[in-house]
Amino acid sequence: MAKMGKFLEVIRHRSGGRLQPDRATGSLDQDRTSSSIDADSIRVLAKESEQDKKPALAVLYYEKIIELWGETPELWISIAQLQRNMGRYEAARDSLDKALRIEPGNAQIHFEWGELELCQKHYLQAIEHYDSALLLHPDWSLAIARRADVKAQMVFEKKRDFEDEREKVAKAAQLDALNRLDVDQRIDSALFHPTRHELTQNHSPQFVRTFNGVYQRTRWGAGDVVRGVGSLRGHILSIVPYHRIEIYIDGQLVHEGPLTVGPVQNEQSDMRLRKYAYNVWVDFSNFSFGWHKIYYRAVGTGNSVEININWRIDDIIVDAPISDEFFHDSTSRVPIAGLDPSRSLVEQVRALPTVVSEASPNSYPGPIRNVAILRLDGLGDVAVSVPFFLHVRKLLPSARLVVLAAADNADGCRALEIFDEVIEIDFPENPYEQGRYLTEDRQLELMEQLAAYNFDLAITGMVSDGPRQLSVMTGAPVTIGFGGDDLKSLSIYYDTRDPISGANVLNYAARYGMLAKALEVWLDSGARVQRRDDLNRSLLEPYGIGPDDNFVVVHTGSRIKATEWPGYAELANRIVEQMGLKVVYIANDESQRPFLSQEALADGRIVFLAGLMPFDHFDTFLSYCSSFVGNDSGPGHLATLRGAKAVRIISARLGGSEWKSEMAGVCLFRRVPCAGCGSIPISKQEECTYDIACVKDISVDEVFDQVVRLVARPDNTPEASAASPISILASGDVA
Repeated sequence: MAKMGKFLEVIRHRSGGRLQPDRATGSLDQDRTSSSIDADSIRVLAKESEQDKKPALAVLYYEKIIELWGETPELWISIAQLQRNMGRYEAARDSLDKALRIEPGNAQIHFEWGELELCQKHYLQAIEHYDSALLLHPDWSLAIARRADVKAQMVFEKKRDFEDEREKVAKAAQLDALNRLDVDQRIDSALFHPTRHELTQNHSPQFVRTFNGVYQRTRWGAGDVVRGVGSLRGHILSIVPYHRIEIYIDGQLVHEGPLTVGPVQNEQSDMRLRKYAYNVWVDFSNFSFGWHKIYYRAVGTGNSVEININWRIDDIIVDAPISDEFFHDSTSRVPIAGLDPSRSLVEQVRALPTVVSEASPNSYPGPIRNVAILRLDGLGDVAVSVPFFLHVRKLLPSARLVVLAAADNADGCRALEIFDEVIEIDFPENPYEQGRYLTEDRQLELMEQLAAYNFDLAITGMVSDGPRQLSVMTGAPVTIGFGGDDLKSLSIYYDTRDPISGANVLNYAARYGMLAKALEVWLDSGARVQRRDDLNRSLLEPYGIGPDDNFVVVHTGSRIKATEWPGYAELANRIVEQMGLKVVYIANDESQRPFLSQEALADGRIVFLAGLMPFDHFDTFLSYCSSFVGNDSGPGHLATLRGAKAVRIISARLGGSEWKSEMAGVCLFRRVPCAGCGSIPISKQEECTYDIACVKDISVDEVFDQVVRLVARPDNTPEASAASPISILASGDVA
């Protein structure tokens, strides 16, 4: 009876004191029925455990009821259902077998056995058990429906498999035909539409890490680097449900929260698989710089621990945040100053104001005051690099140019009188091995020497691998050069080929010139407003836009549906009512019409256009509008090409500079730690877990304010300085 007393104490503790012994009938140890804690009370706790997604605990409660008060078919069915959901199929089979021994004629038991077989894709066995249930309960609609579903699934899979085989045979015949001598072998089979089998794959249960930081070289080594506020992203592929993720850094719990469930979209055959995604924002400024262990634990219906299935261990590097002067348009640059530890990080990030980025052809990410040019090779390389050196000097007339030269070309660099300083490095070439080498001590001395220069930019002129590794030693936050093995900010790849000999056909002066040209277009892409002289505003009159009407084009569509901003209808109504302008509202279909002011639609203040129109008509709308509002889409880019005062709403899936407006208007974007997620909004929305907050958190007020501001401008000149972006950079200002 001591064991019984201990169990009752546990029960009272878990019930929060709701269940107490009946003092009128005696002590805890006196009798099994002497307490108000009975089978029904424990059953309540079992149900609560199920609701709390603690199935293993619920199973223990049901088993305790059986131990103390005896077994029933219903108890074993409840246990079997939980075990099935945990993926413990053999245990579920044993539980149903025990239920069946008690009551062989129970239709529910046969139905649950059918469900168990269905979970394992044992379709014929599932149908047999549904049939057994229907023999006992002929009119049971649920069993009839489930049996029909299984039959339909079997037919679907057979048709799918047949279609896969048909596609394979057709593709094989197509490929065989290409091998005929009379077929032009320039035809590329990679351009043929792939079969379903080629577009899909069979996934296995696994823990997938999609982002642990940006791979970089640091003083601690090369690895995934996080700085300031960052994100950790990934997912678990599993048949067994998972509902929570726990993340520990060096044993410290930094996050515990729910997982987002989604489909495995390119799964070939097992539709039971699900994706359980996490996207966790973490303030890494609370951790010391250097290496840290990060542990992931996915918590599901089971209690097992399986490495790379529901448990993962990785290494990350925490490094200092990059200066605010650089990469200021980065969509993941979340300010860490002023963070309130009493509020959640997610709440604070989502409360940040939307960024307003003025149009500019300049996408260079910071100031250029001190430049390191690495020319650690021979005298001949210096001689053919003169056009490159002069081009850089012309681009950056006020910047301090410092060349890092090898001893065998340093005097040649000095003789050019282009550089403000020449740093001579004893970096001799081994004539037998064609390589240049520096000892560990000399590399440390060099890094200490270069740190005093505070370089903003390092340009690596060498083509060979070894010397290129010195670019990271300059400490410059922005680096340019050939190849990508040293993880530069901008890596240039080239390959030239003479079809007769296979030799290069691009001379070295031209190769080095590509470095300067890359910097030039980084500073100014050359994009300029291009207007059409052949478009007449009279094309708009049939749409209800008169010769003197001022109007705003609101274009709601986007190639990437998940990143469409949801506030267009409210914005259009406000423009009409508060600005007195007409709105040309362009949508994919009629679904948005009901959200617009019916009065404005009726009197022509809102012109609603659904579907496609002639391109010249569309181009005329963009060319003559007072302002344009739209997503990050083709029409928005065309609007800025025509000089429209565009307000473009862009997601954080890419960098802030990558698709920003270059010629006119502004872009609005949110700063979020998980920026740079790439394809997630396109085809993997469930991996966002914040419901595309980087777009949906942009408010109607913020967009409306920019429309008002741009319409009030006399022209398209940005509010920033109208001076050349190159001269601005050369003076040391932020781009």
